[in-house]
Amino acid sequence: METYFDGRASGYGHLDWHIGYAERFVELANLSSGMRVLDAATGTGLAALAAARVVGTSGQVVGVDISAGMLEEAERLLAESELANVAYLKADVTALDEFETESFDAVLCCAGMLYLQADRALAAWHRALKPGGLVGFSAMRAGFPVAARLFRECAADFGLALSDPMSEVGSEVRSREVVSRAGFAFERAVPDVIGLPPKSARDLWRSHAVSPHYPEVTSLTSEELAAFEFSYVARFGDVLGKPGTFDLPVIYIYARKL
Repeated sequence: METYFDGRASGYGHLDWHIGYAERFVELANLSSGMRVLDAATGTGLAALAAARVVGTSGQVVGVDISAGMLEEAERLLAESELANVAYLKADVTALDEFETESFDAVLCCAGMLYLQADRALAAWHRALKPGGLVGFSAMRAGFPVAARLFRECAADFGLALSDPMSEVGSEVRSREVVSRAGFAFERAVPDVIGLPPKSARDLWRSHAVSPHYPEVTSLTSEELAAFEFSYVARFGDVLGKPGTFDLPVIYIYARKL
């Protein structure tokens, strides 16, 4: 997983939709001046920077990620921002052994739940939060984006049963269940739709074929992979011109530590 994100780090923080997604997520969190915030799975620090601007010089944001490549890019973007209230740490956001219990006023995770085991992550965040502290995360709706759903459907033709990585938290009902199970009081789920930049069918197939969500793909022979790609490209062509093909329905989830 770390190597995968290291390879994606360059340019990640400059994609307009990533920036807008992070800023909207932080805006809805309603942070206040002076808060100490943990940005879990910070990536290139887009949400961390947005949070730092809200909590101000009397507050602090700590961004945590497993990817050294992402954190290197985050440090570069931080230097450009001239903010002095952000620090980054390479660590496992589903453990957070580096932090004492009740260290933070808020734990945020923008886009990271796609790659995390929800129960384990929320348990670690619950421990790190002060009583009454805020937890917030964003989630793609289960079954989206369209390109990923189509990839899983095509995979079934080659004997692969690929799971939707958003099945744990990809709806209001499931997200409410998972935060309640971790000891949080659910507050709200805010729906939104992100417009993803269009990509070619072949580029989408390649990105899904190497995704850490679908390790089963490596079991296919080279001939099967070629047939899989051909099938995917053909089927994606059928939906390419339809409205919403590159829309990404998301949910912003917020809850409080009891």
